[in-house]
Amino acid sequence: MNAMEAIYKAMDAYYDITGLHSYFVQNESDIISASAKEKNFFCKCLKTSTRALKHCDDCTVENYTQALQSMKVQTYSCHAGIVKWSVPVDVNGLTGVIVSEGVISKQQIKESDDWIGYLAEKYNVSRTILLENYHQIKEMTEEQVNCSIQLLEDILSYYASVVSED
Repeated sequence: MNAMEAIYKAMDAYYDITGLHSYFVQNESDIISASAKEKNFFCKCLKTSTRALKHCDDCTVENYTQALQSMKVQTYSCHAGIVKWSVPVDVNGLTGVIVSEGVISKQQIKESDDWIGYLAEKYNVSRTILLENYHQIKEMTEEQVNCSIQLLEDILSYYASVVSED
C-alpha cells in the first residue's frame, strides 16, 4: 500500500466508525477542488453563495496552513458556526491535512432558527433548505470531538505503519 492509499483507507475507516466524512488537502491549490468534495449538504447549500464559498475557502486555507506549519491539529469554528478540525498528515513524506466534516453542539441546535435566519439573509440562500440540512449535521460534545480527533490520528498512524517503502 502506498502513502496516498493509506490516507484514504484511514479516512474511510474513520467515516465507518464516526459517520463523519473528511477530505485530504495536499496543498493550497487543492483547497478549492477539495472543498467541492464536501459531503455535508448544509455546507453545499451555503456554498451556492459566492460570498459564503469565499469565506469557506479562506477559512480552510487559514486552518490548513496553521495545521501544516505547526504539525498540530487545528480545531475551529468556521464562518457558518460549524466546528471542524484539520489534522496534519505526514505519511512516508506525503504531507497535507485531513479536514473533517463539521459538527454542532446541543446549544447550537437550540439556537438554530435565529442562526439559520442570519446566514440565509447574509448569503441570500434559502432559509428552509439551510435549516433542513442544518439539522442533519452530527451533534457532538467537546469530549466526543476530542475523542474523534484522537481516533482519526490513531487510524492514520496504523495505516501509515503498513505503508510499503517502494
